[in-house]
Amino acid sequence: MKRALKISLLVILGIALSIGTSAFMFYRNLNVVNTEENPVTTNNQVKTSKQNSSSQNKKNILFVGDADGLSDTIFVASFDANKKEIDMLSIPRDTYYPRPGYNAPTEKKINAAYSEQKIDGLKDAVENLLGIKIDNYVILTYDGFKDIINTIGGVEVNIPFDMKYDDNVANPPLHINLKKGLQVLDGEQSLQFVRYRHGYTDGDIGRINAQQEFLKSFIKKVTSPTIITKIPSLAITLSKNLKTDLTAKDITTYALDFVKNKPQNINTSILPGEGGYMDAYSYYFVDQQKAMEVASEMFGDGLSSDSVSTVSQITYSPINNTISVAVYNGTKVEGLAAKYADELKNLGFNVVKIANADAKNYDESCVYTNTNIDKASKVASALSIKNVLKGENSNSADVTVIIGNDKK
Repeated sequence: MKRALKISLLVILGIALSIGTSAFMFYRNLNVVNTEENPVTTNNQVKTSKQNSSSQNKKNILFVGDADGLSDTIFVASFDANKKEIDMLSIPRDTYYPRPGYNAPTEKKINAAYSEQKIDGLKDAVENLLGIKIDNYVILTYDGFKDIINTIGGVEVNIPFDMKYDDNVANPPLHINLKKGLQVLDGEQSLQFVRYRHGYTDGDIGRINAQQEFLKSFIKKVTSPTIITKIPSLAITLSKNLKTDLTAKDITTYALDFVKNKPQNINTSILPGEGGYMDAYSYYFVDQQKAMEVASEMFGDGLSSDSVSTVSQITYSPINNTISVAVYNGTKVEGLAAKYADELKNLGFNVVKIANADAKNYDESCVYTNTNIDKASKVASALSIKNVLKGENSNSADVTVIIGNDKK
């Protein structure tokens, strides 16, 4: 399974949108924008609480690469004008995300939320998965990417070695033939470069480094004075190749922020997890706890209390199999330990023991560990148990669960 297939493609398209379109709107509206109505937040202003929606100058935007109605690439991006940073979190299209009523193996991948429920379905899935508020969306195609690069006159890239690869099965078919050396790549060549993943001695790290270099060159090009004369044609190119719910006012506000606070850092990350198989189908299984932590750090100002409260969907993951669990029944109700042990097994946890506790009067369920509090927290989250303690585990399992009367 290709875990990070074409991750940077939409990153580049996103930057094109935020820079190119914003710049056009800025110059077009420079003499009519009322900055009092669209103030740029300064460091001295009080930031919006994490329990509220994003501030006006920082919004979480969902970018989707559309390939004939399928979401080929998915990521969330946000520009922080105060920090002069762009944060981007890529979500592999094979991310395991089961939805009620959709039981086929292919329907349990997050990209199916887009193909079957369109952008609203994908937006809901991403919000629930990450616990953040998505303010807007942008949908763009491969052809749009190539048109953008061609419109700005190409991007200068130092290709580290000859790149040759053919894949007729890929969608669209992939044919790469690039020569080593410093050169200006047109749209088609740029697409080949960012999609190339074979031949790097350090695997994906080499590919990601190459993509980051391309991104730096791209940003340098579109923020240079020479791009000003191409802004009208770039805006036309974007208008033909993207779908978005961003309004002209939104884009103008972004433009003011972007021009005044040109980003100095671009922080990119991939949704924490790992590839694996279930029922002979390949998926990307999310490490739910780490995913929430990463999303909170990158898009914290966009956190919504409603979305956070709904992120209780802990799904099957081969990562869970590394955690051994002993489950004890601390009540007089027969079968409770077996019941909750089965729930843990269905989520991939390695249940090594099912038994009765020494006492039958536990009012509340508890999770204990003397090895790793993170493992205990993961198990507690899976069973919605709030009591997590360290240093009380007396058996060989990583985590001990005692089911109380609150779980009858």
